[in-house]
Amino acid sequence: MKRLSRLFSTEGLRGPALTLLSGAGIVMVIGYLALGIITRLYLPSELGIGKYFVTIIGLVGAIASLRYEDALMLPKKDEDAAVLIWLSCSVMMVSASLLAILSIWSNEIAAFLNFPAIAPYLPLIPLALIFMRSGKIAEFWLVRKRAFRHISAGHVSLTLSMVLGRIGAGIPPINANEAGHIGGFIFGHFVSCVFFIWVALRRSGTAIRAALNWRGMIQAAIRYRRFALFSTPSSMIGALMGHLVVLLVPFFFASEISEEALGFYGIAFAAIAIPISYISRSVAHPFFISAAEAQFSGNLASITSLVHRRLIMIGFFPVLAVMLAGPDFFELWLGEPHRQTGIYATYIGSWLVLGSVVSPLTRVYDVTEHQRLDFLMALLLLVCLSSALIWGGQTGDIDAMLIAGGVTGTLVRGIQLCVILRLAGVPWREWIAPYRDFFLISLPGLLPIIGALFLGNKWITTGSLALGASCYFGLAIWKEKLFTR
Repeated sequence: MKRLSRLFSTEGLRGPALTLLSGAGIVMVIGYLALGIITRLYLPSELGIGKYFVTIIGLVGAIASLRYEDALMLPKKDEDAAVLIWLSCSVMMVSASLLAILSIWSNEIAAFLNFPAIAPYLPLIPLALIFMRSGKIAEFWLVRKRAFRHISAGHVSLTLSMVLGRIGAGIPPINANEAGHIGGFIFGHFVSCVFFIWVALRRSGTAIRAALNWRGMIQAAIRYRRFALFSTPSSMIGALMGHLVVLLVPFFFASEISEEALGFYGIAFAAIAIPISYISRSVAHPFFISAAEAQFSGNLASITSLVHRRLIMIGFFPVLAVMLAGPDFFELWLGEPHRQTGIYATYIGSWLVLGSVVSPLTRVYDVTEHQRLDFLMALLLLVCLSSALIWGGQTGDIDAMLIAGGVTGTLVRGIQLCVILRLAGVPWREWIAPYRDFFLISLPGLLPIIGALFLGNKWITTGSLALGASCYFGLAIWKEKLFTR
């Protein structure tokens, strides 16, 4: 029991990360089990419309509060930090009000986006935004208070309620088509929003209520204006990079083709990026705190190098396995139509995994107060990625478009990672070592998959994937001595 208490301590980096990863593990199990049901309840085109709605929410959510909640870790006193909660919420409510006004022209906006099917659901954007960002702001406060067990529980409640909402709306006799998929998303964020706010008020209600004053909010807005000026556009660009495929596909392909293609792409994205993003986010919160402390003590390079290595360890084998066995695995897991999902996953897997490695490490920009560099790098990467996707779209072949995006996305994320590691002061040998080490560790796990591909049986291929994953992670845990330190 004492050893478990040390492992899941609220101090340092490993304890909080393991606490959040335990919740991420539950989330992934729920998500993966549910995905096989959801793909059989909804048509690919309905999933594509749902994916487009989530994309819009992701874009407006990235800038709705001007990223002032990102500064919650910086003030030494809770009284000063609590002011940022009210500032973030106030800005977010203004954004939601503007979106509510814009929703009057939903049909015109949908026509401009070249995706008419989304028009009936655009008026729901402000409501979904309030739920999503309010929960996120409260979650950031809990990160400051090191309430990692509550954060983990909140992530589980989000996924579980979203899954139940989508499945409940999709089963007969309801058969709610894309409306059920979108409604499940909103319901999940409503539940998690209520949970996070309730926990935050229960722990710090007095301090939070006492911080409500306009003068303090104005002073905080000025003090942390770099987050609004540089982190906000950087976050918007980062969100665009993650959702650029969804935004551009409708401009190059007919409605029926784009809706179905976005359905396959959305499931591939969910199968790869969402689980890994839960892991990435589980690392990001404690890393932000530890990195801020390490910056003051001069240990930023060592902690950044360690987190980089752990993230590569988690994502290295899955991306190689999906690139080899993706089509067979997805066909068996999600149904015959979703063999195409597996093909798309092979195109974008390395891009999404490397993005999940970069995402938590971008906190290096914040703790070193290099938000301007963050913005300039993000802008450069957006130009490169959009150029590649537009070139691919002009070929008239969606496979070519996704291949161009996957290759370019991998390259630009690699460049971004190099800049972050250099900014943190990590020696270049420590940049390369994780890729060399985990490639060698992955070889015994990849050999069964390669052998199974020659047999042409999706059951054998999937079994070899499970065997290879067990082999890889067992070797990695043993080699890294994760539970002996």
